[in-house]
Amino acid sequence: MDNKILLVATILGAILLVGVICSQVQPPVADRRGEARGELVDTGRFVLEQGGVPVIEEAYTLFFSPAEGYVLLSEATITVGEEATGLAQQYQLDTDFVPTFYHLGAETPSGAHIFSAQMGGAGLEMEFLGAGEESRSAEVPETDNILILDNSLISHYAVLLMAAETDAIDRDFTAAVPQALLSLPARLHGPNSVEFTSEETACQGKLYELKLGDLSIYLVTHTGRLAGVVIPSQAAVAYNADLFPQGIALELEEEPEAALEGFLEEEVSFESTGLTLAGTLALPEGTTQPVPGVLFIHGSGPVDRDGNAPGLKMDAYRQLARALAQSGIGSLRYDKRGVGTSDGAFAEASRDDLVDDVRAALAALRAEEGIDPQRCFLLGHSEGSYLAPIIAAEDSTLAGLILLGAAGQSLDRITRWQVETLARMQGMDDDEVAETLAQQDQYIAFVKGSSGEWSDYSVEKLQQTMPWVNEEAAQQLLATPFSLTWLREHYQDTPTEAIRRVSCPVLILNGEKDLQVPAAEAESLRTALEEAGNEDVTALILPDLNHLLRNHPEEPSLVYRHIDDPVDSRVIETVTEWLKQRSGL
Repeated sequence: MDNKILLVATILGAILLVGVICSQVQPPVADRRGEARGELVDTGRFVLEQGGVPVIEEAYTLFFSPAEGYVLLSEATITVGEEATGLAQQYQLDTDFVPTFYHLGAETPSGAHIFSAQMGGAGLEMEFLGAGEESRSAEVPETDNILILDNSLISHYAVLLMAAETDAIDRDFTAAVPQALLSLPARLHGPNSVEFTSEETACQGKLYELKLGDLSIYLVTHTGRLAGVVIPSQAAVAYNADLFPQGIALELEEEPEAALEGFLEEEVSFESTGLTLAGTLALPEGTTQPVPGVLFIHGSGPVDRDGNAPGLKMDAYRQLARALAQSGIGSLRYDKRGVGTSDGAFAEASRDDLVDDVRAALAALRAEEGIDPQRCFLLGHSEGSYLAPIIAAEDSTLAGLILLGAAGQSLDRITRWQVETLARMQGMDDDEVAETLAQQDQYIAFVKGSSGEWSDYSVEKLQQTMPWVNEEAAQQLLATPFSLTWLREHYQDTPTEAIRRVSCPVLILNGEKDLQVPAAEAESLRTALEEAGNEDVTALILPDLNHLLRNHPEEPSLVYRHIDDPVDSRVIETVTEWLKQRSGL
């Protein structure tokens, strides 16, 4: 849908800020709780850069009236490539910072969109109205302790700090995001004193940490005003250009990692199709005999050895590897080609390239002195559950196969299920869902019938299969981190062909709250294996488990995934016990 353009374009990121001399910064325009009717209490201009490129510029003013409360007005421009989207905002809150009305108009290349919210008897009612008169709505039942934090408007963080400083909102609150028609649990920590630099001059300020769903957002203030926004999981810059026209620079201290015992880790490298890939070998501490070994095979995307991708710190593979080592089982996990310290270019990698890398990694694991080559296992998560069976089907000496968040259907069918599921969660009616799926089917047909890479296609060529593609949609397709070959190979594959040739013991573990792979795929895989004659298959669906292997007691969501929580202990215990049984420990 068109409104996804805004969401993609405005992801915030880690801040590297450069600036002006602190003594030149002026104090706030007026007291936060001005007494005059309609008094201007704050004004400013924020600039957000991503990868050093300006993405958003927003100018805002905030007024306060004892009778009406607060009114935030702003205009912003989002620029992505050659495309620009204009935003105009009106946000009203009562004197206690309770949102009463919100209106955001977005003028995109494909037409005007309106995002709105207002407080009603059932809570905060949000609505999206698209250029084609399509509309969707959602409700947030809370009527207090709620703030709007839309992802493209930095001025909302300034309002949040005012509300927090006057104790008008609890530090644990609900954040409403009208652009996405969803709400997220949020918590504000701080402030703590912080030092940042401006033109190499030290400046003193305050640092707040905002936990917004999965996201850690750091808010930097100076002389009581918001000076910058830091989100370490992304590569972006946001700063108050009125206070610091050239930005500010801030370094966040990383929390020391808790000391863990019972394992040893060492850096290793191996060769694959002319590239050097880097990884980590984990071994039990104090062992003198070779131990069983597990090779971790990543999920999709530019994922490193620990399972982390830009903007997504999952850390699941490291947690699992260390838990296995503490139980007497070694492992190898590695950075994908073109990721971390591994050679290559991820965006050019095909699925076949990734399979070659798995073969090379398995050979490297078996060659390690501390690993028993006769007791080696593959553990594939997400996309890894497609790749691992290919190797298991051709290697009869494997001791076992573990599939987490696994699918038996080809990737095109899984992505179609994702699109339909999310469309219905967004409140689309049957006609809108059918229209969305029709576009997805055209996209699938294009990928399956394609040749070469994205760079070989113009907008006109794309439109031959996908008539709905305009310049804006084409830019999104061309910006995908996956090569067209990677997609084509996955879409044309029949995963059950490899699964049916797997004869080693298999553990399949899926989550009930997984929105990326249907939980029922676990049973489909079990059936395919057993029908082919495999007599050692265990398939489990864990309640309240999501795709990133975290406990998720709420309704399924792709936004709030408990990433800061450890990997669900049920996953670690199940995998560990299964491996110990199959390796004779």
